[in-house]
Amino acid sequence: MSEQHEYLIRDREDAELALARVHLAHRQEELLAALVAGAPSPDGFDPEQLRVQAEGLLAKRRETVGHLVPELPELLGPDFAPLFARYCAGRPLTGGYRADARAFAEWALDAAPDARWHPALHRLLHPAASRWSRLLPRRARTARAHP
Repeated sequence: MSEQHEYLIRDREDAELALARVHLAHRQEELLAALVAGAPSPDGFDPEQLRVQAEGLLAKRRETVGHLVPELPELLGPDFAPLFARYCAGRPLTGGYRADARAFAEWALDAAPDARWHPALHRLLHPAASRWSRLLPRRARTARAHP
């Protein structure tokens, strides 16, 4: 328990309540990590039930990203769901679904550089670069290094 909370403890009952709250917060963190970050199941929870719930949360996250940016499931086709599952492993949702969709798409470009959908996804994410590359002379396009 941190020193900043010690001033709240006046007697033994307050101390027990504070420790119980700290323990509860720790258990909640373990449960959340198991549900969204692939951490092991905390003691006292059915691992199979947590797996089912984690899959449901992953599906909700994937569907929301697909709803916000429908081009992603359209472009990636059957690769969308497995790629999204790989992307989410160890990456809890932070920054909102729109940021998650963008981060996933950027990650997919790096994760599958030889995929048939790679050029279309690159054009989706970087439309200005695609537009300018068509305007450059052919010699400049072939001499340019791609990151």
